[in-house]
Amino acid sequence: MSVKPIDSMPCNFRGQGECAGCALEGRLMCHYDARDTVKFLMAALPLMATAAFGVIQAGYGWYLLLWIAYWLFFFFGWEARVLCSHCPMWAEEGRVLRCHANYGVIKFWKYRPGPMSKAERTQFIAGALIWLGFPLALTLLGGEYLWAAAGTVAAVSGIYNLRVVSCGRCINFSCPLSTVPKAEVDAYLKRNPAMRAAWEAAGWRIE
Repeated sequence: MSVKPIDSMPCNFRGQGECAGCALEGRLMCHYDARDTVKFLMAALPLMATAAFGVIQAGYGWYLLLWIAYWLFFFFGWEARVLCSHCPMWAEEGRVLRCHANYGVIKFWKYRPGPMSKAERTQFIAGALIWLGFPLALTLLGGEYLWAAAGTVAAVSGIYNLRVVSCGRCINFSCPLSTVPKAEVDAYLKRNPAMRAAWEAAGWRIE
């Protein structure tokens, strides 16, 4: 088994010495912390619960099995390819992703240090909209307009909360939901030559 050159690994996995004196420590989610997963779930669970109850009230409860099947396909397959494989957390040793949002995803693909392409960003947004829109469409089809309204509110508030609580600290900087300031992105890239080279090759300019 080949050993990765130390400078090709993201700085968060090169040992605790790399974190000493880092200006980004505590500002980015460079290491997995279960508390970040709890915060993520607190933002996402109201949406999932409201969507499920709405579909059941509309009389399409069995269709939730299709929603769950798509959920597994999208989050553990499609999203993992177009979004997660670009994240520095994907480069950690081991076959299982340890991430605040997609913990447990099997790493079938190699780590790609460059940013997401426009096509990948479009795919991610389209896939997420399908996941969000499926239960909403069924709820509307069943005439449960109050549940549909509640689901829409839960979706909007959930996305807003994610952007406030998680997306401003997540090191998957090219995600369409990322709100990490450019100065912090630049600071992280300066600490990671391989990732910096891939981002600059894609057109990123460090100030």
